[in-house]
Amino acid sequence: MRRVNEHRDDLALRDRILDGDREAAEALFRAHADTLFEFVYYRVGMDRTICEDVVQETLLVAFDKLGDFDGRSSLHTWMCGIAKNRIRTGRRKRQPVAIEDLLHETDAEIDAVLADVEREPLPEDVLEARETRELVGAALSSLPPNYRRALADKYLEGLSVPETARREGVGVKAAESTLHRAKQAFGRVFALLAKRRGEAT
Repeated sequence: MRRVNEHRDDLALRDRILDGDREAAEALFRAHADTLFEFVYYRVGMDRTICEDVVQETLLVAFDKLGDFDGRSSLHTWMCGIAKNRIRTGRRKRQPVAIEDLLHETDAEIDAVLADVEREPLPEDVLEARETRELVGAALSSLPPNYRRALADKYLEGLSVPETARREGVGVKAAESTLHRAKQAFGRVFALLAKRRGEAT
């Protein structure tokens, strides 16, 4: 029922924007700009400049093509689809190493460190390696937003669990539980990527 209501609200917002409601357009931007940035950020190797460009292009395309949104998915999912297309277009222009190739080239020791994330902290030098950023981004981008934030707070920003709890407005135990589930999910996703790489060799 919640998903149906969400889609109904998205369609109502679409109609208001198409009718020229400026406040509705601003509401769409406020509601989705940050989550789009987070979604794109990890898919472009945590490159802020590329991310900002992709998000801007995504929002422009979304507003231009809003009449095509039919409510079968949420506005967020629909715009993430646009973002994926913009990322693919940008990759063809920049000709970077594809994630499939990175999976072949990444050092096995890095795989082991990341797959063991549930028990060991991620060393900073591993996080700073370009190929690792690409793989971390690929895994993180597949996780729910609250899991991504929990891992980013812990391993990228160095926040303690109580600090994350205050930022999220939840109790310490809830933050600990989310972080634990996030680490498990990340480990499983990364293990899947490593398995696919192994199957491709």
